[in-house]
Amino acid sequence: MFRKLIAIAMALLINVVVLAWFHAWSANIVATAEPATTGRVPTLPTIQVRPTRAQLDALRRERVVLPVTSGVAPAEVGMGALVMPFYSFAGADAAERAG
Repeated sequence: MFRKLIAIAMALLINVVVLAWFHAWSANIVATAEPATTGRVPTLPTIQVRPTRAQLDALRRERVVLPVTSGVAPAEVGMGALVMPFYSFAGADAAERAG
């Protein structure tokens, strides 16, 4: 029993020493790191995407009402809502190269 207690205490001591060394080493790396010199970072403009009236009407027509089961109120499920349009943010030259 006494040997197990010594083994557990030694394992904890070794782990504490290793973690303290790793913490000091990583803090030193962060403190001596040079800042990145990437220059100007391009930012894309904000794009607002809103569905058209025709898309909203089509979505409302596709909705189905599920039957009531186990006393839960019926849920509306719009299957058309799962279809996501594709928007390309590539430049005009990239679109021309892609064909």
